[in-house]
This record gives sequence, structure tokens and C-alpha cells, in this order.
Amino acid sequence: MDVILTLIGGATGGAVGWFAGFRLGVAVSDKHAWRYWALNAVAMLIALGGEMLGLGFGLTWLWAGSLGFLATGLTGLKYGRGKIVGRGSRIAPEHEPVEIPPLWED
Repeated sequence: MDVILTLIGGATGGAVGWFAGFRLGVAVSDKHAWRYWALNAVAMLIALGGEMLGLGFGLTWLWAGSLGFLATGLTGLKYGRGKIVGRGSRIAPEHEPVEIPPLWED
């Protein structure tokens, strides 16, 4: 039964982390980068608290849920923000056309 509860806890933590991370990532996508990094720190602190409680009280489902929350929460934040990090990375680089030299000259 402990294995089933651990699997359910991990899956639930992962689902909650992904949903919350993605929604919050979309919410901060047009704002300064420090908000994104602050949400990353908050997600890590929440997961760390859950892991400490889970390990301290022998609740493996809480520990597994916290690990799932951490992994998917950070990933959800990244994908919600637009798969980029930093302020200047939203500007697309200008590409110059590349001239390919001919193999044989006629």
C-alpha cells in the first residue's frame, strides 16, 4: 500500500507543480526576469519544506509529491514563460545570409 500511496503522491505533486508552474510562468512572461527567478526560489522552498516534513514524519507520499512538485514546477515555470531565461533573450538575433562557395568553378 505504501508503494501505491507514494506513486499517487508523486503523480499528484507533479500535476500540481506543472499546472501551477505553467500558469505562474505565463503570468510573469511579460514582467521582469527577477519575478521568474523569485518564483523558482519559492518553488524550491515549498518542495524543500515538503521533503523535510515527509522525511521527518516518515510520509513517503509527501516526500515523493514534493520531488514531483519541484521537477515539474520548475519545468512548468520555464515553459510558461516561453522557454527562455533572462531579459535580453526575447530579442531574436539577426541572421546574415551565409554565402556558400561553389564546389566547382565553371
